[in-house]
Amino acid sequence: MVEDSMSLYFLFNMLHSIISVFFKETILVAAFFFLLNKTFENELLKKVSAWMIGIITLIILIFAVMISY
Repeated sequence: MVEDSMSLYFLFNMLHSIISVFFKETILVAAFFFLLNKTFENELLKKVSAWMIGIITLIILIFAVMISY
């Protein structure tokens, strides 16, 4: 019984860490590219920004999972 509650606590703590790091860092990336696109109106910049947001979000997700262990 105690082992189950400890593993559940560990799992909850790990998921909380992953979610909090992921959203904290992703909001900063999205805000940066949003402001960049509002400052410079360019179609190529919008396409590159969309790809960069996707790639950086994936990197941040991997980073958040790796540091939670």
